[in-house]
Amino acid sequence: MRKVLIPMALIAATSCETLPTESSPGEIRHYVKDAYRDVGFPFSSAVEADGWIFLAGELGTGADGRLVSGGIDPETRQTMDNIEATLSANDLSWSNVVKCTVFLADIAEWPAFNEVYKTYFDGTYPARSALGANGLALDARVEIECIARR
Repeated sequence: MRKVLIPMALIAATSCETLPTESSPGEIRHYVKDAYRDVGFPFSSAVEADGWIFLAGELGTGADGRLVSGGIDPETRQTMDNIEATLSANDLSWSNVVKCTVFLADIAEWPAFNEVYKTYFDGTYPARSALGANGLALDARVEIECIARR
């Protein structure tokens, strides 16, 4: 398995990103975290087009930039908390999320993942896909990307 090394400053900069809330119709805005720009990663943290916000995949990293320990449950909770912080920083909430894609290092952990995931919603869930994926960054157990609508 190939390991991906990511600078700690990049991982720690998860909750402070924001997109301007006002845009012109048809305008596409790319937001790139400074840490991503500094290391030259070829992707945006988030992109907004006509009120749709496409969030890049998120991992269960804590403030120190490392994956939280303890396995799928705490890692899922931290991943969801990181997404929630990004949503909140952009004046959005889980009720704005319309689609999530979940990547699991071991698809057998899907039931445990679901137990944590469902606690972030009021019983109304976004559309979702989940799949097993080999080689997630930082040897993560889970990565989640979301699409939200302003």
